[in-house]
Amino acid sequence: MKWLKGTIILCILFLCSGCSTRELEDRGFPLALGIDKTEENMVLSFDFPNLSEITEQKNPSGKPVSFSVEAGSYYEAQKAYENNTNKVLDYNHLKAIVIGRDFLADEKAMRELFAWLEGEEVLARNTCLFIAKGQAAEILTLTEETSGSVGKYLEQMAESQEDFKENKIMTIGKLMNQWHNQNELLLLPVLTNNGGVPSITEYAAVDCFEYKGNISVESAMKGFLSQGLLKSFTYRLRDETVLHLKGITRNLAIGKEGEHPSVTVALSAKAVVKKQSAKERLSQGQIKKRAQRQLKDSLTETASLLLTEKKIDLTNSYYLLGGYCRELYDEYKDNIEEYQQGLVINFKTDITLVNE
Repeated sequence: MKWLKGTIILCILFLCSGCSTRELEDRGFPLALGIDKTEENMVLSFDFPNLSEITEQKNPSGKPVSFSVEAGSYYEAQKAYENNTNKVLDYNHLKAIVIGRDFLADEKAMRELFAWLEGEEVLARNTCLFIAKGQAAEILTLTEETSGSVGKYLEQMAESQEDFKENKIMTIGKLMNQWHNQNELLLLPVLTNNGGVPSITEYAAVDCFEYKGNISVESAMKGFLSQGLLKSFTYRLRDETVLHLKGITRNLAIGKEGEHPSVTVALSAKAVVKKQSAKERLSQGQIKKRAQRQLKDSLTETASLLLTEKKIDLTNSYYLLGGYCRELYDEYKDNIEEYQQGLVINFKTDITLVNE
């Protein structure tokens, strides 16, 4: 009886090993998915790896490829891919999704995307999310300088953000949560073709599931700083002194200033002088005084400008109303526009200079 059981097990293992390679050959494993739009349709682009990148098998002749399909729906796009390649799409190894800027600006298209993702459950919610400054399809073709895989390159880029206090990788799940809750500011990294390499050159601001436009990396970092998301921050004073802030803590107070809602962000940090001013020699006390004043002024200026011009609250205070000020939450819970229109943003800074 034992020999019979052993024979059955060996047969099963043999059959599985014999079909696994065949199954891999019958499947397409995109490492990155690009989503764009035309006037009437959508365009799905795929970054496919060499099979050896997702298995231990050697396939020296295989090369990474990009593939794009235009169709009227996600179902049609997938079927078009399958009909042209005789392969079934398998998203189990997907590393990143890149959404074209025009697609992001189309709320109807975004809602259809998330309805498809939820209905089909085809993609993991922790998949990294990026926005293309132009077409997502262009980003997925940048394989020559990215070690053969744009998807893996983007995943490593997201995971290497060492300035953040914790894992703050932007994912498709976070944007989907905003689709349901619609009460939070998200800053999405924007990719540009930088000499054949995808690079983050801006951040797209999405507030209450509305695309508010792109802001600079510097402005986005100030936003992350004001939200208490950074463990380190490099800042240059007007006299070209460069400070590296670490041990950053943030305290937040939300209330009223007269008849207006107000948020006060109090930041404290230790600072290491990375570069002295070439124009004049400053004492430790002078550097500290200038750093506190200029950082406060810079944060206030950026926050006020973005609030006025783009209706973006870098402090993300509306999202926190329920936990910080119940009175304001009850007053503005259904009217973020009125809240932001009257919002007053204040900053306080406390910097202590330390040695390296």
